[in-house]
Amino acid sequence: MTITYPADRAGRASRAVKAKICGLTTLDITRRVVKCGPDHIGFVFAPSRRQVLPLEVNHWLKTLKAEGAALPGTVGVFVQPTRQALQEVLDAAPLDAVQFNAEHDPSLLEWVKSKYNVGVWVTVPIGSGSHAEQDGKDPVMPEMGIIRQIPFIDVILLDTHHPAQGGGSGKTFDWNVIPSYQELLRNCGLPLYVAGGLGPENVASLLARHQVHGVDVSSGVETNGTKDIDKVASFIERVSHHDN
Repeated sequence: MTITYPADRAGRASRAVKAKICGLTTLDITRRVVKCGPDHIGFVFAPSRRQVLPLEVNHWLKTLKAEGAALPGTVGVFVQPTRQALQEVLDAAPLDAVQFNAEHDPSLLEWVKSKYNVGVWVTVPIGSGSHAEQDGKDPVMPEMGIIRQIPFIDVILLDTHHPAQGGGSGKTFDWNVIPSYQELLRNCGLPLYVAGGLGPENVASLLARHQVHGVDVSSGVETNGTKDIDKVASFIERVSHHDN
């Protein structure tokens, strides 16, 4: 069977808001998602039901390139990795970026960028309750002390806080906190991405309310725990049709 990929990604290149599809777990799923034209794809290396091995990802990416795929940006997802964990993955898989929780070892950022020349995405966990339920506290969490490390950060990603998972709960947070982060990051020049409970049914609503740089989805484009390509295509289409 001949695998046909778009000759280029003109639509992806001109998309005002970037779309990341995360949690890819097999070669076939990765192939089918790539054909939908996301801006980024994510592979989970932290403990998770979606966890994959770096040598698997290496094989998948090499296979797709051999088939003529125009690969989107590839992001390795961790939580609070050690240097050894990052090194084991990045030595085995050709990733464009790494993503981990805001509560990381501060020395990791400079080290991983200097050693591997990869992008760094930092996930800031947000409480799932409304702002009013957070006892009137400033919605910008203490983790934003990472602004001191901005020279080594490429993307800030807001995701729903989960005590055990450090994000990736598949639930939405109160979007009313987004402007506070936008204001904080505006002078830093860092793009702001949003995750947490997004899917084809609500991503347009988010983008109508907030001018974020990108959106990230995993469980929201799954059916019975497996990536649903119709949902993936619908999600990317709705992001593509949004015009900031």
